[in-house]
Amino acid sequence: MSQSAERRAAFRMLFAANVICHVSDGDRIYRGTLRDLSITSLFMEADDCPPVGSKCSVDVVLEGKYSRLEIKSIGGTIARNNADGVAVCFDERLEWIALVPLYSSKMSE
Repeated sequence: MSQSAERRAAFRMLFAANVICHVSDGDRIYRGTLRDLSITSLFMEADDCPPVGSKCSVDVVLEGKYSRLEIKSIGGTIARNNADGVAVCFDERLEWIALVPLYSSKMSE
């Protein structure tokens, strides 16, 4: 994709973590792997994806060697889905985004 066609409003960090997506209508749960994360959205790689427009909340699970950190109940809407997974646009800016670079550097030790 060319830079002129790029529509992202925020910088994205690329790394892997577990994601659990709770869809409001029907109480369905989808699980996948975080591909990228920004202050306004995330993309989760998954085989099974909720429909576009679904209201949801997501939990991001950061696994360490001896502990885990969960960022829970991030409200959002499914913005798009494709064969690779699903994009979630957050209702509010992700207030815990500052923890992600710390996690990323800790996992590379």
